[in-house]
Amino acid sequence: MVQVTFRSRISSMGHDKYGDPKYAIYVPKAVHDKIKGMLDKEVFIIVILPDDE
Repeated sequence: MVQVTFRSRISSMGHDKYGDPKYAIYVPKAVHDKIKGMLDKEVFIIVILPDDE
């Protein structure tokens, strides 16, 4: 199992052709090398909202 942790924001990317909302998670440049092997693979995303928000 590979686990990568980073801080990011979830952004709205409009809607798909069926009208469903699309979202994106910004991946910081410092993390790019760690996730190269994850492209086109199914991953689990856990979202934690920090108390300082």
